[in-house]
Amino acid sequence: MDAVVALHPDDAFEARLAVRIVAMDAQCAASLHAAGLAVDDPMEMRRCQAWAASTARQSDAALRSLLRIQATREKQLEKLHPAAMERAGWWFREAPVPDPAPAAPPESAEAPEPWPEEPVLTQAQLDAEVELYAAMYPDRVARIRAAGGLPPDLDFGPPEPHIVAGLLRRVASQHETRLMECNNETSA
Repeated sequence: MDAVVALHPDDAFEARLAVRIVAMDAQCAASLHAAGLAVDDPMEMRRCQAWAASTARQSDAALRSLLRIQATREKQLEKLHPAAMERAGWWFREAPVPDPAPAAPPESAEAPEPWPEEPVLTQAQLDAEVELYAAMYPDRVARIRAAGGLPPDLDFGPPEPHIVAGLLRRVASQHETRLMECNNETSA
């Protein structure tokens, strides 16, 4: 029990870890003793030595864990020491008083301010948005053009109305261009 106390456990978990360390160390010593008694049986001697080495490694790993836990705890306690707190500026620091909760705004008959209007886009900006949408989603554009608007079986987020109008306007202008080219070819 003195060996457990010598490890200075601070709580129940550390005490249990200290008991495990001491017990594994005792098992290691017993295995080495058994290996010394088995000088006539080489297989038993090797088995006892292997067991002693294994329990020694486990005991050492548990000891490292305990020491790491204790070092962390000591660091945390040092931060709470009055001298450390004074160096950090906590000794004479005032505790801020929280501001009172803001009072509920008085209900007035005024209507709330409306949302700011969206900026008006130029035709060039609208065309650029339509071009970008067409480049990013060619399959959606084909479905919108084929349906003459948003398709009834819409399985994607609908684009802005000005994008749909721009896509349909482009289809109409392309169709007119083709008709004019056909008429020019037939009249020539």
